[in-house]
Amino acid sequence: MRPRDDDKYDPIAELVKINPVPSLIMDMGTLAIVVVNEVAAKLLGTTEKDLLGKSILEFVPADDLAAVQRSLHEPPPEGETQWRCVIGGKTLYVKLKYRDTKFQGRPARFVVASKVSTTPFTL
Repeated sequence: MRPRDDDKYDPIAELVKINPVPSLIMDMGTLAIVVVNEVAAKLLGTTEKDLLGKSILEFVPADDLAAVQRSLHEPPPEGETQWRCVIGGKTLYVKLKYRDTKFQGRPARFVVASKVSTTPFTL
């Protein structure tokens, strides 16, 4: 564990990095990915470095954009939602668990993919 006086150490970012499931933090003002782990990068078919700064909406099909944007600002109260993503031409259904937080002083959302499937989940 790093000392607390290290200005570059952020416990939330560290939690994302070491999480064994796909995880990220997105800035709620820009919807940009600000922290992502290797597991999420592999799921999205790219690298952590390439994902940083990208909008989470880049992975959402056009016909789902309005619903996803609405869910980002009016999320279900239970902290879980489901999104359809298109990655490399392949459609994935992802169950997401999330918590709103602050990251580097800005509103952010810590997101974990709790389940990934090639078929829709039943509600």
